[in-house]
Amino acid sequence: MIEVIGFHHPELLPPLYQKIIAEAEVLVGGRRHLENFKEFKGPKIFLESPLEEGLEKIKKFLTRKIVVLASGDPLFFGIGKRLLSLFPFEELRFHPSPTAFQLAFARAKIPWEEAKIISLHGRASWRNLHLEISPFQHVAFLTDHLNTPARIASYLLGKGIRAQAIVCENLALPEEKLSYLSLEEVAQRDFSPLNILILEKTPQPRRLIFGLPEEEFVKEKGLITKDFLRALIVAALSPFKEAIVWDLGAGSGAVGLELASLCFKGEAYLVEKSPQRVELIRKNLKRFRLDNVILVPKPIEEALEELPSPDLVFIGGGFKALYPKADLFKNKLKASTRICATFVCLENLLKAQKFLTKEGFETKIDLFWAARGKKILEQAQMFAAENPVFFLKAWREK
Repeated sequence: MIEVIGFHHPELLPPLYQKIIAEAEVLVGGRRHLENFKEFKGPKIFLESPLEEGLEKIKKFLTRKIVVLASGDPLFFGIGKRLLSLFPFEELRFHPSPTAFQLAFARAKIPWEEAKIISLHGRASWRNLHLEISPFQHVAFLTDHLNTPARIASYLLGKGIRAQAIVCENLALPEEKLSYLSLEEVAQRDFSPLNILILEKTPQPRRLIFGLPEEEFVKEKGLITKDFLRALIVAALSPFKEAIVWDLGAGSGAVGLELASLCFKGEAYLVEKSPQRVELIRKNLKRFRLDNVILVPKPIEEALEELPSPDLVFIGGGFKALYPKADLFKNKLKASTRICATFVCLENLLKAQKFLTKEGFETKIDLFWAARGKKILEQAQMFAAENPVFFLKAWREK
């Protein structure tokens, strides 16, 4: 049996946990954990990053009583998940203590049932972290030696986030300390490596708008996918937060940026060959402050080689570039990939529909022809017609 015990300081261990450790034949844990049990005479296995080597050593002692020491609750952002992937379910028993997050909120005297909890321990990507925390009043981060409170604060300030911070250092240890600071102050200071960062801020629910106003984008002489068409495109593609998006012939990037905001844990690849329009996309990127947009300033036929397999594809221009690359395009797509494309010419629409049908897609075509209200005099109103747009949707039957 592998006993997994969470703790913060040996003096806080309940009698049952002390008894389990006293009866152990093999002790496993990080160097900081094992230093609390210098009197232990049996084999010790040190767990250091990367963990694989240390965890493999445990397998040599499976016939003996093994105790793995962890922090707080091993099944809450802890080593428990990794152990469950390596050892039989029935060979593991977990004994949690209060998590560092529980201790942090307790010390700060803040109810935390609705708080957002995020571990940045060992996390390489902070993709749209500001959007992830946007709807929450209280957010707590588990940090590490690279993802420090100062670095987190600097990132959030750069995204326009304003908040008060509580840095909780060395929780449940003799050196425990709480600091109440502004984000600006946190960005300028160093803290103990063992800390939890709590933010208190005004919650800003993420508005899932289909069809952002055209005024929010920098555009070229009004050339932009109209807001009502973008709403239809986004709805047809059925975005989800982890989706990989292609916007081929991105223009000003309006469709790709709107999808990137909705798919904030995924990635959006905006492909545009025109240098002038690439600059428009760059300006719009600065406005939207998104981390998950990759601008590909190349012709579509060249970009296909480097693009990852997409979940959602929008083709606003340059569909004909796909024809000579049909095999490459087809092989990049997933069975679940959804495609939308817009056209102003019926001939181009029908050719694209034939191409996608040949590649095994179900298709649906529509024509949208709208008119918008326009005030011409103090009291008079008229309708100004928009150009008709053909709309092609494609998907594979499951």
